[in-house]
Amino acid sequence: MITESKQAKRLNSLGINIKTFFYDNGKKKQRNTDNSLNQDIKQGIIIEKDYYKHGDLLRKEKSFDSRISYTYEFSGEDKYTCKNCGMEGEVKDFTDGCPYCHTNYNIDYDNKELSNKKYYDLIIKDKSYIIKTFILDIVFSLLLVGIYIYNTSRTFYTFDIIKIIVIGFFISLVLFFIFYYLDALIILPWLRKKKEKSNQKQVEFWNRMQKYFISKTKFYNNLNYELRNLFYSDKYKDVVDYDILDYNSLKEKEEDDKLFVTINIDIRIIRLVNNKIESKIETKEFLLKRVESKLELTKKVNFIPCPNCGASIDATTEVCEYCGTPHNYLQEWYLQEL
Repeated sequence: MITESKQAKRLNSLGINIKTFFYDNGKKKQRNTDNSLNQDIKQGIIIEKDYYKHGDLLRKEKSFDSRISYTYEFSGEDKYTCKNCGMEGEVKDFTDGCPYCHTNYNIDYDNKELSNKKYYDLIIKDKSYIIKTFILDIVFSLLLVGIYIYNTSRTFYTFDIIKIIVIGFFISLVLFFIFYYLDALIILPWLRKKKEKSNQKQVEFWNRMQKYFISKTKFYNNLNYELRNLFYSDKYKDVVDYDILDYNSLKEKEEDDKLFVTINIDIRIIRLVNNKIESKIETKEFLLKRVESKLELTKKVNFIPCPNCGASIDATTEVCEYCGTPHNYLQEWYLQEL
C-alpha cells in the first residue's frame, strides 16, 4: 500500500515485524507489518503493539488513546484492467505494478482513516502522580514510625523493625487515601478544566474549517502520510514506528490566500538502537501548508501520469523514473517540522 510502503521497506531491511492488535466492533483483530495477517478494520482502536526482530519479541506497548480510531479496509479481489496493455486481473495482482507490462499502479485502501480523532472526552493521560504520591507516603510513614519507635523503645530489636514496617505501611495507606482525596478535590478539577478548554478549542477549529471545505478524515490521513515520509526518511534512520497519542492543539492562519495550520501533538517514537527497541514520548509541532495538488491519491487503484511525459508514476518515489521530473504534493497538505 502507498500508505505503508516506506515503513515496510525500512522494517524489512531491519528484520522487524510489528503485530498491532485492535478492538473493533466488539472483536479483537490483528494486523502484521510482514503481511502474515492483515484483517480489515472498520472503526478500531489500538490496544497493543508487539515488536519482533527476526522472530524474537523485543517490546510490547499497551498505552494508546481510545479516542483515536483507525480504519483499514481493502477488497483486493475486485477486478481491474491495465490501462496500458489491457491485462485483466484482481486489484491485489497490481500491487507491484502490472504483471505483464510493468506499468506503475499505486494501490491504497478502499477505506482508510489513519489516526482520526473521532471524539473528545476528559481522559487524563498522566496518572504518574498517583504512584509518586504512594511512594512518598510509604517513605514518609516509615521514617515517621521509625523515629518514634527508636526514640521511645528501651531496646531496638528485629521485632521493632517489623513493627515499623507494619505500622508504617498501615499509616501510608491512610495518608494515601487522604492525599488521593485531596488530589480529586484540588488537582483533578484543574486538569479537567484545562482539558475541557483544549477540547473546546479543537471543536471550534473544525467548525471554522467547514468554510474551507476541509475533510477531517482527509486532513488526518494527509498528516499521517506526511509524518511517515518524514520519520522513514534519512533524517530519522533509526525510527521503526510512531504513534500519535494525542492532538494537543490546532491553529490556523491565512497568508497570501494560503492556509496554514500549526499542529501540536504528543507522539511516541519507536527506535531500534543496538538491536533494542527504545520508546520515547515527545511533544512536537508541525506546520501544515495547504497546497493545490496536481496529483491526488484516491482509494484503491491509482494510475498517476507524469505531468511532464505522461508515464505512470510510482508515488513512493520522488521523481518520475522515465524523465526525472519531480512529483511532490500528492496530498492536499505539505508538512514542515518546527
